[in-house]
Amino acid sequence: MVKIAQAESSLLKTMKVFNLPSGLKLIFQKNDSAKVVAIQIWVKTGSAYEDEREAGISHFIEHMIFKGTKHYQPGEIAKIIEGHGGSINAYTSFDYTVYHVVMPSEKWQIGLNILIDMVKNATFEENELEQERKVILEEIRKDHDSPFFILSNTLFSTAYKIHPYRRPVIGWTETVNAIKRENLLNYYHYWYKPSNMVIVVVGNVEEKKVKEVLNKAFPEIHPPVHFQPKTEPPQSEMRLKILKKPFKETYLGLAFPIPKCGTPEAHALDILSEILGGGESSRLTVALKLKKPIVHSISTHSFTPKGPGLFIIYAVLDEKNVKKALKEIFYQIEKIKHEGVLNEELAKAKLNVEADFIFDQETMEGWARTLGVFEVVEGDARKCEEYLFDIKNVTVEEIKEVTKKFLIPEHLSLVLVLPEEAKLNLKKEEIYKLWPKYIEKEKISQKKVHKFVLKNGLTLLIKENHRLPTFAISAVFMGGLRAETKKTNGICNFVAKMLMRGTKIHSAVELANLIESMAGEIDTFSGWNTFGLNAHFLSRYFKEAMSIIKEILCEPSFDPEEIEKLRPLLLAAIKQKEDRPPSLAFHYFYQTLYQNHPYGMDVLGTKETISKINRDDLINFYQKYVIPNNLVLAVVGDVHTEKVLATVEKLFGDWPKKEINLFKPPTPLPPSQDVIVKKYLPKEQVHFVLGNLSTTLYSQDRYAMAVLDALLSGQGGRLFINLRDKKGLAYALSFVHREGIEPGIWGIYMATSPDTLKKAIDGVKNELEKLIKDGIKKEEVENAKEYVLGQFLIGLQTNSQQAISMALNERYGLGYNYDELYIENIKKVTKEDIIKVIKKYLAKKGYVLSLIGPIKDF
Repeated sequence: MVKIAQAESSLLKTMKVFNLPSGLKLIFQKNDSAKVVAIQIWVKTGSAYEDEREAGISHFIEHMIFKGTKHYQPGEIAKIIEGHGGSINAYTSFDYTVYHVVMPSEKWQIGLNILIDMVKNATFEENELEQERKVILEEIRKDHDSPFFILSNTLFSTAYKIHPYRRPVIGWTETVNAIKRENLLNYYHYWYKPSNMVIVVVGNVEEKKVKEVLNKAFPEIHPPVHFQPKTEPPQSEMRLKILKKPFKETYLGLAFPIPKCGTPEAHALDILSEILGGGESSRLTVALKLKKPIVHSISTHSFTPKGPGLFIIYAVLDEKNVKKALKEIFYQIEKIKHEGVLNEELAKAKLNVEADFIFDQETMEGWARTLGVFEVVEGDARKCEEYLFDIKNVTVEEIKEVTKKFLIPEHLSLVLVLPEEAKLNLKKEEIYKLWPKYIEKEKISQKKVHKFVLKNGLTLLIKENHRLPTFAISAVFMGGLRAETKKTNGICNFVAKMLMRGTKIHSAVELANLIESMAGEIDTFSGWNTFGLNAHFLSRYFKEAMSIIKEILCEPSFDPEEIEKLRPLLLAAIKQKEDRPPSLAFHYFYQTLYQNHPYGMDVLGTKETISKINRDDLINFYQKYVIPNNLVLAVVGDVHTEKVLATVEKLFGDWPKKEINLFKPPTPLPPSQDVIVKKYLPKEQVHFVLGNLSTTLYSQDRYAMAVLDALLSGQGGRLFINLRDKKGLAYALSFVHREGIEPGIWGIYMATSPDTLKKAIDGVKNELEKLIKDGIKKEEVENAKEYVLGQFLIGLQTNSQQAISMALNERYGLGYNYDELYIENIKKVTKEDIIKVIKKYLAKKGYVLSLIGPIKDF
């Protein structure tokens, strides 16, 4: 038996694998830490199993399975699952298709029976097929508006010449249009057999009962299915592809062929990816972002599927810096080939990979997904144990060897997505010259929360949870947009980002190294009403982590050089919003609805404000709001209350309190008539938001609005069924509800083609009119309540989720135990309560309609 981390070994200890008579494989693990069950059916087919003419058929089937089975009509599946407090979804990859539910444990059998019916008895009705074809074509159009999809899709089609990984999982417009019902049925009946499936069940459920259901559902023996994809030939020279698209930024992708999963080389490449681009202290981030602001962002990924893999590097940058970036990337690669990596660098990378692996196990569905991946891709779920062992045994020499063997210029595939007006004209010969030849050397109420208030006003919340050796920290201050004016817009986010840009003791690079050397993660945030930081670490580093948190909060340096390194990144983030039409649609919606209130501003700020904010502005804002009597600190996880209290008192006890006067903005007023705001963008789809003001965090109406949100949203919701399923007007569609300290918003978001825009907007209005006129059914209310409650519990499984929820609720004055009160109030919502909020908020005269995209006459 291999020796691995204690936490991981204990997780595998109770896992069982069964080969059932039908040929179906069951991976089962009982877990009573929360009253939740995750169930996943992994079908061993995906886009790599398709031929060129049927590209996208696996994804098409994934969609169609939700459109009706032998026992369920279109729209019923999601409605039933959500009505029992669960969630259901599916996804298609190159090598597999996965259908998954998460259910409250007492409803597990409902979820399993529905998944079984989906993979066994889908009907593929002709009229539903045509409607869903429209939806998938909208999804394809949506992807064509995404710079990252275009970059990734082009990179894969460039790096793979024969292997089916070269095709997008979703397929192409031509192939999706050509797929017929007969094609779907043939593919479904060939691949969707018990012998070609793996079912993973993790949670608060009995093994015997699960096996009984599966053996009854699949009584017949099925022979195995075999498949052998085409072999990708070796690459002998560099490949280059340059595109020009209507985006504001430049997007760069590099890929090198590497082996498939499960090989010793693949493990070394995972560590190499962590060292090169795995975090803020990684070599590429330090060299190209922190030391020299050449890129806005950079990351690496070691893609190791069942077939041949790719080592990928992605970056977002300005066109003028492309050659500089490539030269520095190549330099860092060659440096590892010739000098290797430091022992402490290797140890830190291993620790981070291990920590990521452990953190993924905090939820039932996360652990089930890990087991499913290793079973389907590597052929044995227990290989996740070997993976961690092999990762720990990667050597410096192995890192050097895989870098030398695979990251060479002749094997490079390079893709550039440039703005349309770009002048750059890059040739292969130039890229070769940039490459240096040689470098010189559970349930919320189960565990008690302890609250303490220090003499300086700091509020400390502690909740112990010893299931895994991890803990999370959330620090929340009042501030956010409500603390800004139009002249200072973006300053809160600027300050929050600067907290991680160095302290009086450690530089930004040293800070990043220190955090990642402990496999930790610290992120700052800024929103409508608050700002602060969230962190998680392995519990063995509790003392050191708390010291770093104290240093970040109490001793930031606001180094002028770091301010000027951060400023272009903030400006780039503002510019990048124009490459994301959904974000832009909401931006104009908020701006129009909240004309005289801070909620109408962007958290990022504007180009003008970010350009003018100086160091004194940042320090003044920090000194006003980052004070102990404005702070709630929540600690959740494998900690001991007495030790946490003693540590916090020692570190933060002498932090002096100050008087604070929080700004109270005027109450926003709803529009008295319809207001339309629109912006033309040369995209494939039009994105729109239609809505108005809603309720506050403190209003009793928020509970009824939450249930109404569930009733309208989700795959079982009215909007989804009537506008997406029945009419095929959109792929992306959702009801949005957000509370604020002042009135928040309700809205309906949709992405549709320009030709169906008017029909889509009229459809939304008609659904609202029907809702206002005809009301709702009691059954809908009960199902929606179950969904809200189920998703709420599922959303609070991790230490991090619980810490931020407790800290925010306490800081808003709702109380750290508000989650329990929220559940009780949701249970009390009646049909009459929902009708009341419909009339109060949705039936108001006047609305804001924000339109973004290739708008024609409107």
